[in-house]
Amino acid sequence: EKKEWEEKFGDPEEGGLESIDGAALNAWLFNANTVDKVLSYLVENGIKVGGESVGKSIIFAKSHKHALYIEDRFNILYPEYSGKFLRVIDNYEPRAQNLLETYCLKDEDKNPMIAVSVDMMDTGVDAPRVVNLVFFKAVYSKTKFWQMVGRGTRIRPDLFGPKKNKENFYIFDFCENLEFFDENPEGVEGT
Repeated sequence: EKKEWEEKFGDPEEGGLESIDGAALNAWLFNANTVDKVLSYLVENGIKVGGESVGKSIIFAKSHKHALYIEDRFNILYPEYSGKFLRVIDNYEPRAQNLLETYCLKDEDKNPMIAVSVDMMDTGVDAPRVVNLVFFKAVYSKTKFWQMVGRGTRIRPDLFGPKKNKENFYIFDFCENLEFFDENPEGVEGT
């Protein structure tokens, strides 16, 4: 996949990335193989809390349609979680506020464990149990990017048991945001 990406968009180590048009990026984001690999990688490599399953995680999706596609692929890959473990939490969801409040509980892990968000959880959400962040969209605003990273920085004592505090979190960046901000430290002007 890396070779295919570099053939289409350029090698970042050899002169930077070429501009990626929206259609090409959408074709990559809405590809079942890509989504399945991202979800499998999160489930297998994400920080676990209290057992075998992945801890609280936020997947930042590009659009509502992308979020629904991610949810559909997850339910196909992991039918044992019966549509409750991963949920889309965005402004299109009629019960979004309820889901968000349940997701952000400080003292217990209740489903959903994985939230797929489209802008709703990027800023201003206090969810101290979050241990995995998945960037599945390109972010061009440095301020917004760091606010999104901030979702994982919340302190949570005893998360892993008595006197076993949350000390770190993982960032899974599938859209080269970290590379973008190293090359463009101030981000780009929004349109």
